[in-house]
Amino acid sequence: MPEQCGVKICGTTSIEDAKLAAEYGAEYFGVVVEVDFSPRSLTIDQAKPLFDESPLGKTEKVALVFHMKPERLQQLVATLAPHAVQFLNLEDISHIRELKKQFPELQLWQSIHLPEAGGDVDFNSFRDTVQEYVDAGIDLLIFDTVAVLKGVKKFGGTGLTSDWDVVKQLIDQVETSVPIWLAGGIDPDNVAKSIRTVQPGGVDLCSGVEAEPGRKDPEKVRRLIENAHNSL
Repeated sequence: MPEQCGVKICGTTSIEDAKLAAEYGAEYFGVVVEVDFSPRSLTIDQAKPLFDESPLGKTEKVALVFHMKPERLQQLVATLAPHAVQFLNLEDISHIRELKKQFPELQLWQSIHLPEAGGDVDFNSFRDTVQEYVDAGIDLLIFDTVAVLKGVKKFGGTGLTSDWDVVKQLIDQVETSVPIWLAGGIDPDNVAKSIRTVQPGGVDLCSGVEAEPGRKDPEKVRRLIENAHNSL
């Protein structure tokens, strides 16, 4: 277990909010790129100033994508030069392997979505899925919560939590050195409890520190990062 839990502030849409994450000591900030269902989504061109901005201390930059076509993803990597690409969908395993060959310095992160608290989880299937992505070369896993809104599944930025006790059981059953982070419904008031319960390598959140969708609340960001870093 790390001495300090990492933090990624996601759904960043402005340089001001990127600097906010860096100022308070987040390890990463994330930008949602060309994801139709997200109100925080930017085009590659819109995202470029956030990735070009320097220096931002030790805060690294992550691009989040959902079923982005391979040729468009290659353009994203060439244009933005992110520290990591995070897949909100379960990315094709063969594509993961190919990307690792093409961009050996690029981190590849995979979100794996769990039901809301109270939903059933197939432990065996989940464990097999995790192992498959680790074997393909994924560098970091994020356990998030899926939401169903008007009959449509939504991945990321849902504000919903999964059952943290179940997540801890899943982590305990996954034998891998790949870091596992927690996402879904985390905010300044519950972040310490989530970390103590699950003991993840880091927490990844968006709506829990917003004033409104796409705009961060400075005080919430400060409290969240402080509470996360002081939770262990």
